[in-house]
Amino acid sequence: MLEQITFWVSLFRSFSLIAKGFIVEITGFQQVNKLTPVCSSCGNTVRRTAKFCKYCGRPLTSRSRRVSQRDYTTPSTGVTRSKPVTAIPAGVLAQLELRGQLLELEKEEKELMEEIERLQAELEKGEQSIAELEEKMKPLKKRIKELTSREKKLKAKIKPFPFEEAGKARHLWSERIDKLEDLKQEGTTRESVYRRLKGEYETGLRKAEEKYQEQLILTKEWLLLLKSQYAAARDELAMLEARHEVGEVGEGAHVQSKETLEKRTHQLGRQVEILETILRGIK
Repeated sequence: MLEQITFWVSLFRSFSLIAKGFIVEITGFQQVNKLTPVCSSCGNTVRRTAKFCKYCGRPLTSRSRRVSQRDYTTPSTGVTRSKPVTAIPAGVLAQLELRGQLLELEKEEKELMEEIERLQAELEKGEQSIAELEEKMKPLKKRIKELTSREKKLKAKIKPFPFEEAGKARHLWSERIDKLEDLKQEGTTRESVYRRLKGEYETGLRKAEEKYQEQLILTKEWLLLLKSQYAAARDELAMLEARHEVGEVGEGAHVQSKETLEKRTHQLGRQVEILETILRGIK
């Protein structure tokens, strides 16, 4: 019985790692600490004590070690957007919803994991019998299967955002340049071939970087728009409560409107949280 419990504990841990690996695979980025210094010119991670960015060479100040959500112009590429975003594509909102559902499944998995570990500890202490433990494990095993099935379906629907696609392309060009440099060091390629390929790859990398920065700026604008909509929804909800308190809005209308506004506010709040998490995780 102990072996079975250990198996389920290991299985839960595997689920958690797979989910995290899936996010890395779909985005092409690893999660980093939100306080990790990054260069605001090129977006690469830098040392806290560095005075210049080793990637783009630009000087680093206290401000340039953080990526501001309002920095819409990227000095390294000159990418700017002349018109503010007034709407978010339906496809983007749908993807945010799917990722939110995946995060909720991960949260539930964590809670089930903690429950399984608690039951295992009780068994080891002799606080309950194996028969009792087996009975408590049945619904947990059933839920595991349900979560596994739902995760599989969700992951099939989740697609990368445009800036994530561009980031993966940028990484691919960078890898090609690194491999080409290795070939040169090993002496296995001609100088003429090396120069031609390096020129092609550097051009590809530059274009991919410009595309990435353009899409990243757009994504940050989506976030600001969502935050604005979230704040407006909260204000509207507070206004409704005030109108109800002074007797302007009747009980029936109050209940109906409050339910709609609370649902909208919750949805926007979750979308803001998910998009912030995604942007914090890039490097």
